[in-house]
Amino acid sequence: MTDDPSAHHTLPSSPDTGRRRDEPAETADGAAVDGNIHVGYWDGAADDRSLDQATDRLTDLVAERLGAAPGRRLLDVGCGTGRPALRIARATGARVSGISVSDEDIALARTRADAAGLAGHVDFRYADARALPFGTASFDGAWAIESMMHIADRTAALTEIARTLRPGSPLVVTDVLLRSPVTGEAAELVRRTCRAFGSPALPEPAELRTALGRAGLEVVEFGDIGEHVRPTYQAFADAFDGVAPSADDPHHEFFGFTRSLPRFGALPQIGYVFLVARRP
Repeated sequence: MTDDPSAHHTLPSSPDTGRRRDEPAETADGAAVDGNIHVGYWDGAADDRSLDQATDRLTDLVAERLGAAPGRRLLDVGCGTGRPALRIARATGARVSGISVSDEDIALARTRADAAGLAGHVDFRYADARALPFGTASFDGAWAIESMMHIADRTAALTEIARTLRPGSPLVVTDVLLRSPVTGEAAELVRRTCRAFGSPALPEPAELRTALGRAGLEVVEFGDIGEHVRPTYQAFADAFDGVAPSADDPHHEFFGFTRSLPRFGALPQIGYVFLVARRP
């Protein structure tokens, strides 16, 4: 197992399904982060990729692990506003189904698909990861980018995802990771972060491994790429710096908290998991 997914990178760079029901999708889908509401991947301090390029890089690393190719059917658990699904479908020819518990996200994702001319290759629908509207063994692969952190019963979600996978198919999970327990001010910062992002609790390594095992999934790769994604927190704080919602805006807490993201991201207890599991 490697802790650096880029070692396998071959593609060119160019609340229970993973997004809060009330997430500020329109703002995030706009100029601030261009639709990629997840971390970016940088090789190191000398890597001068923009946030937009780095988030696409993470998507490409996920696609590489999925073995995405024409004729393969893939599931995006917590699709957000659709950019990763559309990028993977366009680059690989795979067909993608995305789910979210946000009607707003689904509407934006469908608009993006129409604009990109990819409506025939991707579909987006409202669904809970714990009760997927797909038959058993429907997919050749699945991914969940920063979805597990929003799900209280991860075993139930992973079991349901595993049900929809054909034997031998991979599941790629990437997510913020709590490497070790936090106390004092660090614990309070983690609690505030979870509250702002609609997360019941951040995943922990042992908990994820246990949930995967109970779901009947075999772990193929389990890495912590926290140091490669750490620049994201400052980049997101900068991207949302000009957003100033009114006090009665339902997203006020989210936007207000983005200024604290660099402090959260600097905590040594905060990592980022990149794992690949497989249905036997």
